[in-house]
Amino acid sequence: MIAPVVSTFLNDTANKCAFVIHGLNTNPKRMHDLARLAQNAGFETTIGILSGHHNNLKSEDSATISAENWQSEFLNQWSNATKKCINRYDQKILIGYSLGALLGLTLFDGATQIEKPTKMILVAPALTLQNKTLLIRAISFIPFGGLPSANHPDYRARAWTPFSEYAALFKLNDGWKKTAWSKTAQVPTLVALEAKDELVDSKKIEQQIKERQMTHWTIEWISNQSSQLKPKYHHLIIDERSQGAEQWKKFSERVMKFLAENNPLK
Repeated sequence: MIAPVVSTFLNDTANKCAFVIHGLNTNPKRMHDLARLAQNAGFETTIGILSGHHNNLKSEDSATISAENWQSEFLNQWSNATKKCINRYDQKILIGYSLGALLGLTLFDGATQIEKPTKMILVAPALTLQNKTLLIRAISFIPFGGLPSANHPDYRARAWTPFSEYAALFKLNDGWKKTAWSKTAQVPTLVALEAKDELVDSKKIEQQIKERQMTHWTIEWISNQSSQLKPKYHHLIIDERSQGAEQWKKFSERVMKFLAENNPLK
C-alpha cells in the first residue's frame, strides 16, 4: 500500500519540482516550513508520507513498516512528485530530514533505476548514527511493542515508536553504507547539521565528506540554541520554532541562495 502524499504546493513555474520527506516518527505536516522554502523558490512541491506516520498507527500501516516498503513508497512518491520534470534541464530536488534523507540516498546510490535529483537539501541525515543508538538496535528485532518517542510532542507522529520502525531504519543504514555516495557524490547537496545532535554523528559526517573530497557537498552548521521549544532537541531543526527565529532566517537565506545557484550538472 502506497501512503498518500500530505499535500502539494502548486505554482505557475514549470519544470521545477521538489519532494520533501520526513524523519522517523515525525509528523509529515511539520515539514511544511521546509516545503515553503522550495515553493518560494518557484518549485512545485510535494510532501510525502511513509507508512506508520499517520496520526495513529493503523493496522495496514503496521503490516507495511519495513525498509523495503518504505523504499517502494519513496520511489513511487518521488516519481509522482517529479513527473513533470523529465527534460534535461529540469530541476528536481530532494529535501529530506533524518530518515527521509537516508531513504532517498539508499535508492539514488543503489541499483534501483531512479532518476537522481539535480540538487539535494539534507537536514540531519541519518547516515552515521551516534553510538547510543546501538542500545536501541540491540532490541529492535522484537516483533511487537516499541519505545516512547523522544521527539517533541508537537512534532511526533505518535507517542511511541514501534521496534519495526527502528529495525527498518537500521537496515536502511546498513544497506546504504555498501553503496555510500557511489552516485550522489556528484549531486550538489546542502547538508544541515547540528553539532550537538543526539542521534546523528554530525562530526563524523563532516569528516567523511572531507575525506572523500566531495566538493559538491556543502555543510551548513545549525545551532538551535535559541529554539522556542521546551524541551529542546538538537536533532530537530526543521522549522523556525525548532531552530529559533534568527537561525531560521539565516538558514532560509542559505537555502534560497543554494537553490538559485547554477547547477554544475547542466
